Amino acid sequence: MKIWVIKEPRKKGYVWLVKAYDPITKKTKNLENFPSNRKTQAEAFAAEQRQEQPENVMPADISFDVAFKEYKENVLKDDKLREETRLNKCSLLNNHIAPYIVKEHKSVASGEIRYIKVDKLADYSYYFFKHIYIPLLLKSKKTRIFNKKAKDGGGSYIQRLKDPIGKKTVKDVMGEFKMFVRYSLDRKWKLPREILDYKFSKNFFADYETKEQWVPKTNVVKQLIDEETNLLNKALFVTAAICGPRLNEILAITYDCVDLKSDPPMIKFRHSVDKWNGFLPNKLKTGTSKRDVPISDELAVLLKNLMDQQTYPKKAGKYKLVFGSLTKASSKGRVKAAAKKLGIKWVGGLKPFRKFKYSLTREQGKLTEIQARLHQGWSMDSKTPQRYYHKDLDNNPEQTKDAVNKFLN
Repeated sequence: MKIWVIKEPRKKGYVWLVKAYDPITKKTKNLENFPSNRKTQAEAFAAEQRQEQPENVMPADISFDVAFKEYKENVLKDDKLREETRLNKCSLLNNHIAPYIVKEHKSVASGEIRYIKVDKLADYSYYFFKHIYIPLLLKSKKTRIFNKKAKDGGGSYIQRLKDPIGKKTVKDVMGEFKMFVRYSLDRKWKLPREILDYKFSKNFFADYETKEQWVPKTNVVKQLIDEETNLLNKALFVTAAICGPRLNEILAITYDCVDLKSDPPMIKFRHSVDKWNGFLPNKLKTGTSKRDVPISDELAVLLKNLMDQQTYPKKAGKYKLVFGSLTKASSKGRVKAAAKKLGIKWVGGLKPFRKFKYSLTREQGKLTEIQARLHQGWSMDSKTPQRYYHKDLDNNPEQTKDAVNKFLN
């Protein structure tokens, strides 16, 4: 951005004119003019403007509609992101960001305050973000996609639900808003940079109801496995308990990922499935998700028997899938049905096995922390295991009770 002061003639004398030139847009703008006896003031103003961000000196005439459209196009063509991730990012913007880019307007006649849309990025202030957008975001309702019947033309539509979005969604939306702001600033579009520094206070979500952080006890998992007679179910449950993989990883285990000849036997996690159970070869959530996990002899036998039993296993291209007959929904249905049969109240699908695996590993203390994390695809820098996955299994309640009774004795 080039900013300079020139002497501009007028009908009566002259003024000092501060001008700016944007080499990107190749546009020139008159920033301010000063009387002939205010040259020093004009030069001081020019110096201040040189310290400003270019988008503040010459804000681009960009509307939110155009900016959102270009941002979403950029997201959707990002091949580094999974398709469901791209769609989710656009959904957050469409449902929880764009509708609340507003400001308050007070009617002169009635005194009624209502919200009106802010059209231009350059007109949006940090005040609008903090005191209008944030309160509206917290009231934003959950959305759900419904499929239309064939007789109604097919397709799908989005409907608002009654309940407001939860803590995680609020944080996800805030992260997406900040990514949009960074994208805009990279394009030299004006938006308040203070948005990037905004953080929720420590007790901001104190009143939010969190979901039940349930993890099965060791005796429950053993009962579920020991009393299961269906080979597919048993292999699925034992794989989930022994390896603790993500659901999209366990459904993508292929025949060549099961190494029964190594000592100990191994499962190599290399692939995953997407939101719609589509096979994604050589794609995992993170770089550390690619791993070889040792398995028990019991699981090795179960997997061998299962693969031998599958005369025509489901294929994804050149890959034969061990659990190819299952989907995310059907795998959840199988574990809940098996638990219900035994009178066990099971919360969720296969995900609790992942928490169980890490919690039991930490409780037993037979693997190092590095091994425990690598087996489940976490790096040593990740805060996820300790924050969300390490739960008290309470495997020795009598010992716990005894310790409490003897605490002050």
